[in-house]
Amino acid sequence: MRFGLSGVSVIAFLILTSCAANRPTVSTKSSVDYNSYDEDLSSSRPVYNSTTTNRPSTTTRPTTSAPSPVTTTAPRKNEPVKPPAPVEALHVNRKLDAVMDTIAVKNRAVRYAAGYRIQVYVGNQRQEVEAAKLLIYQNFPELSPYLSYNQPTYKLKVGDFMRHIDAERYYSSIRQLLPSAQLQPDKIDVRRSLSIK
Repeated sequence: MRFGLSGVSVIAFLILTSCAANRPTVSTKSSVDYNSYDEDLSSSRPVYNSTTTNRPSTTTRPTTSAPSPVTTTAPRKNEPVKPPAPVEALHVNRKLDAVMDTIAVKNRAVRYAAGYRIQVYVGNQRQEVEAAKLLIYQNFPELSPYLSYNQPTYKLKVGDFMRHIDAERYYSSIRQLLPSAQLQPDKIDVRRSLSIK
């Protein structure tokens, strides 16, 4: 096999580059360990006088025109840091009480809400609707009946249920007495719904 001058030079180049010493790559970015960062900011923290005591303030201002820097001692690393006592929290509580009172007044003004009623009877016979109404009064005195008449149909609905689970409990009992009963979403009286057990 004959290698030409170019073949020998290629092989020599490959041998020389493969035997070259590997240099570690130098990154231009320095790696910083942010978890070990520590800086004392106690000189820039504000210092407040305690207003909970009735004693006069013991701090005095210097008479010079240049303000002196306020320094406080920083807590040591092994000492637990105690949170400051809530001194100025009373104004927040007063504002919160005022907001809660306005919400309570608005909630008392709400008369109707979305809920559920049980439709007991739908038909044209006045005697049948009165019999169903009497049956409901005898077995469930806490439920309020609502009779509506849209000519020629009578509809009797009972109950004011805010939650579906309460309506389901009464629905199963009423359905044993009146098999044509149906559970329906409806607009209910909030005050009456609170009286249902």
